[in-house]
Amino acid sequence: MSLRAGKVNPLNVLGLRRVQFPAHHFHYTNHYKYSPFIVKTVNQWIYNNMNGRYFIGQGIELAENQFIYITKIGFEQEKELSYFRLAYTFESD
Repeated sequence: MSLRAGKVNPLNVLGLRRVQFPAHHFHYTNHYKYSPFIVKTVNQWIYNNMNGRYFIGQGIELAENQFIYITKIGFEQEKELSYFRLAYTFESD
């Protein structure tokens, strides 16, 4: 259950929920802009609405012969990635 439902998540208590590296077995989506504000707001939303382990951080992608910084968001469970894509809307940039 998510924090919003009032249940304590053991991964939160142990500090193991947000991983510091992009694990290979996670399922990822990218947001083509990076800023600390985006990371903070997405992190807070995931913390309150999801249950499993996740990664959020900076990534680099090649677009039109230029490297751009992206926000890389990954979830251990594919169903949480699907829910995130459907439920979360990025604010207008």
